[in-house]
Amino acid sequence: GVADDVAVTPALAWLLGVYTARGEVSRDGLELRFGSAETELKQRAAEAVRDVFGAASSLIHPPGAGADTECQALSYPAHFAQFFERQCGSSASGKRVPGFLWAAPARLYRAYLDGCVLACADGKPQGGQLEVASSDYGLLRELAWLASMHRDRATLRSGPAPKDGNVADNGSGGNTFWMLEVRPALHGDAPQHRTAAIESIRRVPLSGHVYDFCGCDHEAFFGGNNAVLLHNSKVRSLFSAARKKAPSIVFIDEIDAIGSKRNPRDQTYMKQTLNQLLVDLDGFAQTEGVVFMAATNFPEVLDPALTRPGRFDRIVQVPLPDVRGRAAILKKHAEKIQLAGDVNLNLVARGTPGFSGAELQNLLNLAAIEASKQRARKVTNKHLEFAKDRVIMGSERKSAVITPENKLATAYHEGGHTLAAMYTPGAMPLHKVTVMPRGHALGITVQLPETDRESVNRQEYMAEIDVCMGGRAAEELVFGLDKVTSGCSSDLQRATRVATAMVSQFGMSDKVGLVAYNDEQQKKLSAEGKRAIEDEVRSLNELSNVRVMKLLQDHREELDRLAKALVEYETLDKNEIERAVKGLPIERDDVK
Repeated sequence: GVADDVAVTPALAWLLGVYTARGEVSRDGLELRFGSAETELKQRAAEAVRDVFGAASSLIHPPGAGADTECQALSYPAHFAQFFERQCGSSASGKRVPGFLWAAPARLYRAYLDGCVLACADGKPQGGQLEVASSDYGLLRELAWLASMHRDRATLRSGPAPKDGNVADNGSGGNTFWMLEVRPALHGDAPQHRTAAIESIRRVPLSGHVYDFCGCDHEAFFGGNNAVLLHNSKVRSLFSAARKKAPSIVFIDEIDAIGSKRNPRDQTYMKQTLNQLLVDLDGFAQTEGVVFMAATNFPEVLDPALTRPGRFDRIVQVPLPDVRGRAAILKKHAEKIQLAGDVNLNLVARGTPGFSGAELQNLLNLAAIEASKQRARKVTNKHLEFAKDRVIMGSERKSAVITPENKLATAYHEGGHTLAAMYTPGAMPLHKVTVMPRGHALGITVQLPETDRESVNRQEYMAEIDVCMGGRAAEELVFGLDKVTSGCSSDLQRATRVATAMVSQFGMSDKVGLVAYNDEQQKKLSAEGKRAIEDEVRSLNELSNVRVMKLLQDHREELDRLAKALVEYETLDKNEIERAVKGLPIERDDVK
């Protein structure tokens, strides 16, 4: 037989190109088929086989040539067929570019391309442009990649079968053929893939198809009980449909459900799903008109292979909307809602920092529901304020039975938070305070930033801890240490979380130093390192408690006035808080 260590020469590469376009493997061996007008090409192929392998050719009329009785073929024994099939595949299994060409010099690539072109174009390259036609899309895609590696300009397009019928066929017998146009690189040619210079942006409707699905909803779609059959067929059919309907967009929501980091202990179908997705993503060229998009709230859990260059390599962060974005979202969702004339959505947007798009939509929906309950014709600012409080603080539990003693303790607790927020430098401005039970809380003190917060400094973090400690400090100051309630547990959790982040992630501790440890790194710290972080966090909380206790002692009369007002009115806004601490009366139309 023919050994695999045949010398790799331009003549061999040229022959492999001719075989890719014209070669057929039959029971009798290898056949290189030619038409009646291709005498010169046939003679050149026979001489190349004789020079490379030292073998003579047999001229036959291949069976199945159809009406063309002039068709002839150069025939070679079976061991030649095995050699060429090992290098380039066969029509039955799909032909491919020889593996050695990916690392071969340019002269071997050009010899192979010359053989493909001559065999596909009756020996006549089309001017300065080389053309290869085939029904095997995968073969031409590989050849286009190979051409790009050598800086040639390669363009792949679909079209009808060539009239002369000279194509590199894969045996599929399909009616759709692909044409690869290759223009050899000239001196001074710029690289094919350049950075685009954007001159203008226009919004136009997509004249293609959009495939939109959710990863977590379609886990059974990709895996289920019969993982191999389902995910192999369904994923391939999706990518095939996107390619056929190009231009198209494939959007995968919650991709972390199927694209999380692989682990040897994972179920088999989970790994096969991601593997198939990775393989199909690699099978698309830049010129196919298919765009793949995905979304996740946990990018850190995605498998690294999914985000490497060539796959999902362009990451677009989608943060919470700023004030302009919130205004635009509110105006969009308010198109079908009757608003009162004095409602200014820009003011609502400025008063809802940190709200997501879903929360803004929910705000308008709750306001419309409240307006309908009151049989109002239009949504007013009062309804919007009600909805805003509902989103921030939760729904009121008006049916809850609270004893006067618990209500008073809650009033002092929230009063401590409120005074700490008022008099601590760096604290966020107050919005509202209430002792009306909402959700699982008996009372809530709400702070809202005046503008969108891009970053937080050390003073602001310390103020946040002080505000958290205000409730417990007020209870201890008024009722004594033995009467401190369990209502401060959530405050301590929040203060500890902030202090831990300051010490272990933001480098805001002199004792621990300028370090940043994530959760995994903290687990690997030494006992001394963990103890240093714990001691510093405890110190920050205890020093904060001392500061707030001193602040409340200095403003004890204001604390008593505020607690009394909260017991009476239950909910106070910013202006009412300021009047209450000064001892001024609070005027309300709905309170007698």
